Amino acid sequence: MEAMSDIARPSSPVSGFLSRPNAPVLVLLSVTVIWGWTFLLTRLSLLFIGPYAFVGWRFGVAALAVVLVTRPHPASFNRMEITGGITIGLVLFLGYGLQADGLRTVASGESAFLTALYVPMVPLLEFLIFRRRPGLFATAGLVLAFVGLVLVSGMTGLSLAFDRGQWLTLGGALGAALEIVLIGHSALAADPRRIAIVQLATVSVISFAVEAVRGGIMITTRAFPFAAMTGMGLATAFVLVAQNWAQRSIPANRATLIYTLEPVWAGLVGAAFGEIFAPAQVLGGVLIIASVVLSQWKS
Repeated sequence: MEAMSDIARPSSPVSGFLSRPNAPVLVLLSVTVIWGWTFLLTRLSLLFIGPYAFVGWRFGVAALAVVLVTRPHPASFNRMEITGGITIGLVLFLGYGLQADGLRTVASGESAFLTALYVPMVPLLEFLIFRRRPGLFATAGLVLAFVGLVLVSGMTGLSLAFDRGQWLTLGGALGAALEIVLIGHSALAADPRRIAIVQLATVSVISFAVEAVRGGIMITTRAFPFAAMTGMGLATAFVLVAQNWAQRSIPANRATLIYTLEPVWAGLVGAAFGEIFAPAQVLGGVLIIASVVLSQWKS
């Protein structure tokens, strides 16, 4: 692969791995494992710091890491990169901020499965915003997603009595879906590294501002949440680069199918640390995964 010379020397073990035909798939699989752990780490960290401050530190570290690696000149940022980065950053804030706030009361595994609903939400948003009618598989995915949502959330009968954490998590999933829709319909001629810096910095600044208004805990000296925020920030920067590289050779629909493993890992991690799921919730999680697969299936 020609791009490998930009990542590692031909004789290095990293270059040897990245030159393998299945390397992009393995990289994206590693991304799902990393994200699977973040749900539990975030939930435990929220015992010591406010949810929006946690997101602010996490994305602030990620932005700093990308800046240190890419070292862009301030004058190199064009108007499209700034305005586009801020716009998408606002949506990213909604996705990650609401998800983190919801994790204060929602189990990490449940949060992961509810967040996965962003995939079947995409064709629904495209229909509502752009009047693009969803196909048969996307429609079937939406139906399965709703049934899975009913089971995962513990709803009974026709009751829509979600608790606050579940509503916040669904709002976060909606933010993630809106981000995909905006990016998919954007024609910005932007450098992916510079626009990523603007996005990450936007999320960080807004998150700190919201936490300050809420009067929550802005900083902690406890070792665990500090390490979690720093590690997840560096992981966010790594995943950003890894996804950009891997998805150059993997179609978006196939990548999305790989990402369905994220809530599976999150559920397994949560169960390993004592989270208990009712049989109906497990079935609901399976249906949500099936809805993601169906919504991306190409007939």
